[in-house]
Amino acid sequence: MRRFLSIIMVSVLFFGATSCYKVHHNYIVKTEWYLNALELDGGSTNFMNGILPDYADGAGYYKIYMLDNGLSRGEYYVYDTLNYFVTGTWDLLSHDSIYIELDDYVEGTFFIELVDMKEMILSTNHNNVKFFGIGDVKTVVRCSKGEATSQASTTP
Repeated sequence: MRRFLSIIMVSVLFFGATSCYKVHHNYIVKTEWYLNALELDGGSTNFMNGILPDYADGAGYYKIYMLDNGLSRGEYYVYDTLNYFVTGTWDLLSHDSIYIELDDYVEGTFFIELVDMKEMILSTNHNNVKFFGIGDVKTVVRCSKGEATSQASTTP
């Protein structure tokens, strides 16, 4: 009887962990994300103002798509006009960590924190920022689902 109960408990834990992974996978893949803030080196400054050409809060936005095949696409718009787009890669490593390589600003394994059903925070101590050769820095990426919000919406 104990062996039977042990097998059931291990099965429940295995399927529970697997379903959690699938839920996060579908949550991330099945939508368009908006980058609301890119904070580098432990600071709270939104570097989108300094690294994206002609960016201004409310006038520019950056969309991110995580495609089923492990490819990602970033699109940067200024006043609803596509300024440029890039492709990259992503891989959901576990239910709470994701590897992303996209544009010159994001390359690393990020911890996923779901704020609510529309917002998430990605954070890492090791993001390789190619822009101006910045290199490996602590980074926080604040994203919203379906529409751009603000840096403040996911800041405690």
